Amino acid sequence: MGAAELLAILLRTGLPGKSAVELAAEILGSREGLGGLARITPKSLKKDFKGLGLAKACQVAAAIELGRRVGVAEVSGGLMDTPARVEELMGPELRRKDREEVWVLLLNTKLRLLRRAQVSRGSVNETAVQPQEILREALGSEAVYALVVVHNHPSGDPAPSPADLDFTRRLRDGAKTVGVVLQDHVIIGVAREGRAGYYSFKEAGYL
Repeated sequence: MGAAELLAILLRTGLPGKSAVELAAEILGSREGLGGLARITPKSLKKDFKGLGLAKACQVAAAIELGRRVGVAEVSGGLMDTPARVEELMGPELRRKDREEVWVLLLNTKLRLLRRAQVSRGSVNETAVQPQEILREALGSEAVYALVVVHNHPSGDPAPSPADLDFTRRLRDGAKTVGVVLQDHVIIGVAREGRAGYYSFKEAGYL
């Protein structure tokens, strides 16, 4: 069953001249696929799709949020040894944000998640954070062996900026100084044809 059919089950009915499946496909298209659904709110649905009632809009938004929380609960405490697993944990949450946020995942020697912490929240296209702020979180616990930094690009394009590259280099060097492994820096975006929904500095060869 495709994404449009699943969403149509939540909608149950369409709008005048439009079936539930057609309406679901139109909603998905307006959000550039499943990744964009993370930002859906009842208010935005009602605004973009005239005739869609508040109760139905709330039901759809609630189901999406429930799915996000289930995904986080399943991954929390698990292995964070690949960017795909990091994306699975953080992607659904960070794709909902309209501002850049920086998070750090603290890992033990087996690269299992100990805890996660939000470090900063910025503007629509940047956030000000220093490597020292990230490392401070890691040094607060003796159990921390490695860390993964995660931040989002609200534009949907996960490609790193020059500032992202510079920050990653400085954080990598700072982590070595204090004896912590920078496992990865993952940028969350939106997947499109021919492009993953994230960028991994480790996969790209920077770490």
